[in-house]
Amino acid sequence: MQSFLDALRDTIIPATPPVAVRRLNDARQLEGLKIRVQGERLAVCQQIAYSRLYGWSTWCDRQTSHCVLGAACVGLVAPPARLLDGSVNCGVYQKDQAAASAMQQQMPRLPVGTAGFLTWPLTRPLPGMGPEAVVLYVNSAQAMRFVQAFLYHDGGEFVMRSSGDAGVCSRGVAQVIRDNAPTIEIPCMGDRRFSLAQDFELIVGIPASWLQRTTEGLLATHKAGIRYPVPFQIPSNCQLPPEFVTGATD
Repeated sequence: MQSFLDALRDTIIPATPPVAVRRLNDARQLEGLKIRVQGERLAVCQQIAYSRLYGWSTWCDRQTSHCVLGAACVGLVAPPARLLDGSVNCGVYQKDQAAASAMQQQMPRLPVGTAGFLTWPLTRPLPGMGPEAVVLYVNSAQAMRFVQAFLYHDGGEFVMRSSGDAGVCSRGVAQVIRDNAPTIEIPCMGDRRFSLAQDFELIVGIPASWLQRTTEGLLATHKAGIRYPVPFQIPSNCQLPPEFVTGATD
């Protein structure tokens, strides 16, 4: 884990720390842990925001997870009928219920049965607790560096999918854990309005099993000369108006 954090520091330089996320099957697994935020009604994106912006650990169970889209994505509740039939997004994101239902049917979700959803900054480990996945918020140049790291070992292409809704909970968490593969996603409206996601930010989700190979990809491509921040070429003898150019008598 430390090698991944060291690689981020040297290659990506994220503005906010990576967030560890994990589902727990039994709340008793929290015994002895100091969880900064619990008992509050929060959306999944808000839990992640507390961890990346405040450095706090958070816990929500079935009773306190506030957004039904996120709660269904991470397996806290079964998707209710109004979700699956598209009622929640009909006339908002899609023109009719058939289109709205088609979008919801493609939404990545984890099996129901999770007791609670735990988040914490990866830079502040919880004793005895490891992440299922890690979530970062980055700019587009930093996202590019992650794509390069993901493709370092096997090549090919990196495919992004998005629904324009439920971004971090569906693609940044659920899809990552379900498929055991990294994702890049666009923050949704709720993430922006209630969880402080910025206009320039993208979400990167990485399964725990990919952290070592991502570390290797970041460091190898960095060593090869692919750097962030991207170095500009600064030309010599730049084109200045004649009166601005130093002369022999200056």
